[in-house]
Order: sequence, then C-alpha cells, then structure tokens
Amino acid sequence: MEILDTQTDRDSLLQLAAEAIGLLVASDFDALATRFGYALAYGRDRPTAIRDDLAVYLSELNSKTLMLAGDLTQASVSYFKANATGLFAAVECVVPTDKGAEILVSLVVTSKGTEKHLSLEGLCTVA
Repeated sequence: MEILDTQTDRDSLLQLAAEAIGLLVASDFDALATRFGYALAYGRDRPTAIRDDLAVYLSELNSKTLMLAGDLTQASVSYFKANATGLFAAVECVVPTDKGAEILVSLVVTSKGTEKHLSLEGLCTVA
C-alpha cells in the first residue's frame, strides 16, 4: 500500500501494522493481501499464500489461531540508512497464538523516488 511521508514515523507505522495484524487474526486474507500485498507469495495467489503460510507456522507451534493482543508491546520499527535497494523501514511485531507460542509478522517500507509503500514481508515462528 502506498503511504504518505507523514505515515513513516514509528507511531503511524505501528498503527498500520496493527491494522495488518487485525486482518491476519480475523483471517481476512483477501483484505490483507489487497491492502498490504505479500512479498513471500512467490507467484502464488496472495491471499492463499498468506493463509497457507500461516497454517504451516501455526501447525509447527501446535496452535490453531493467533490471538489479538490489546497493543503491540512486542513491536519494533527500524529505519535503514539511505541505500540503493529502496529499503526505508522494517516493522516487526510478535503475535501470540492460542497456545502461548509466538509468530513474528514483518512488514517493510520501500521507497522509490518520492513514493513509499508498506507491504507484508513475511511470517515466521519465534524461537
């Protein structure tokens, strides 16, 4: 999703990440993929790829679902130094499962010229 320069501060990025996590927790994979994309789709249908990848990680953790936390206490925003790849910022949020295990949800901000885009980078288990 394209974001404004005014949405690149920590609080704004965490608010957008909370929106993405809310869609993920609600299993609204269509809305999540439409709004945020999915970098690790690798040519697969994006909503299906998100659903399938989440299912793999939940299964690895013997969990059935993600739990919506009241706030993103385990979240971080990191900014990259100017670079040729266009990476601007990374947002990482730890989301608990129903069994107390955790899944890391990563989003990335890329820039090209004056445009900035926030997208769902990937999911993985937290060791």
